[in-house]
Amino acid sequence: MKTIVSLLLLVFSLWAIDVSDRSTQELLASLMHAKGAQAEAILHELEKRRPMMSEKEKKAYQEALEKLAHGQ
Repeated sequence: MKTIVSLLLLVFSLWAIDVSDRSTQELLASLMHAKGAQAEAILHELEKRRPMMSEKEKKAYQEALEKLAHGQ
């Protein structure tokens, strides 16, 4: 499992800061591992998408924001 997560992190880190081509689920999954400008780009893109998110996506986004606020 750690190998899969590490591989996913590597792939996410190789993507450019332009995150508009990623799915909302991909953005949410990579948000907790992003740093600096990458994290800011992801948060900006998620805020733009918020009005179009499903209730499930909104809940996942809110939970991710809470985890970020608590430094987890």
